[in-house]
Amino acid sequence: VECKDSSLALASWLQESKLHQIQPCVHLGVWRRPFYIKGTYTKSRRDVAQTPFFVSDSKSGGLVRKGCSSVEEEICPHLASCCGGISNQNNENVLVTPDGDAVVEEGSIVYGCCKFHASGREDIDVRMLLPPPSIVKSSPNNKNITGRPFVCEVFDAFRLPTAAQLEVAVKAINHSTSGDERKEKIVHDVNGWPQSLVGYDRFHGSNPNGVGVSSPLELTSSSSFSGLQAETEEKVKHYGCICWTNVVVRSDVELVEKLGCSSWDEEEKSNDCGNFPLEIKQDTPLRVLHRRSSDTRTRQIVSLSARRISDHWLQLRLATSAGTYVKEFCHGDCGRTKPSISSLLGGRVDITELDCQGIE
Repeated sequence: VECKDSSLALASWLQESKLHQIQPCVHLGVWRRPFYIKGTYTKSRRDVAQTPFFVSDSKSGGLVRKGCSSVEEEICPHLASCCGGISNQNNENVLVTPDGDAVVEEGSIVYGCCKFHASGREDIDVRMLLPPPSIVKSSPNNKNITGRPFVCEVFDAFRLPTAAQLEVAVKAINHSTSGDERKEKIVHDVNGWPQSLVGYDRFHGSNPNGVGVSSPLELTSSSSFSGLQAETEEKVKHYGCICWTNVVVRSDVELVEKLGCSSWDEEEKSNDCGNFPLEIKQDTPLRVLHRRSSDTRTRQIVSLSARRISDHWLQLRLATSAGTYVKEFCHGDCGRTKPSISSLLGGRVDITELDCQGIE
């Protein structure tokens, strides 16, 4: 019935149906408006993508999964569970299997779901960690440095979760928290390449797939969701990396002088940053040029500290403006990033390990 006052029209139609002894058939649709849950996450493994990651397989012609899991898959099912589940009754073309599972046909519209949105993303081989104490102490005005912020948009859930139910979801995502202590140090793999080992206080929980979330998770307004990407451009990102260079690095003093940065032991002194902040120019990296427009972007390296591991290995900690391609700042991207660690050292540089160590 199409009418401006649909309630009166429906009542009138039911009365007429009764008078003419017509059996009415009424279909009623009920749904819940979306609500939003916010938090921050960490990722302690280098084989976990932010969202499910598939690539084409030239041999089979199909798709092959990259990584053991994703941040989205580790978080969203537990949030859906704490909401009492999500209805599939308003989804298009729902089929029920003999086991009772609801399956939506390919190409159909899905209304009931839990959508994952994050403030930026890290590559699959990049860990998302909490900051080390030295970064927290050197942060101006004691600004809050956290894991990566995210918002989950929940459609058609059976209930609005309470704070206690959200805490149950946190425990399910994080698993049990390890009581062991482990100090940050450099270890070497079987090939002799240095790797950074971080303490258990640098990530949330002990999920075997490496994903953890902050506590408490909170219900939030739609404005937090809409402003998630806008706020990304205003944030400062903290990174740690290990690099190899063909230039012989004889001492920490020589390394710090060439880079014009602060030494590792003095990074807590925010007033001792050498030539930093440093403005750099970055052309669109070669590795993403196939999917992003060619452009030159101006970015800032807010701070940098460095230390020598051995003659050809060094460790860096840096803070950058949003949108900085850190891998390219290290190796130079064939001269497309200027200046770079490669150009400052005067030789070839390869980055072998990268961590995001907090978002400010």
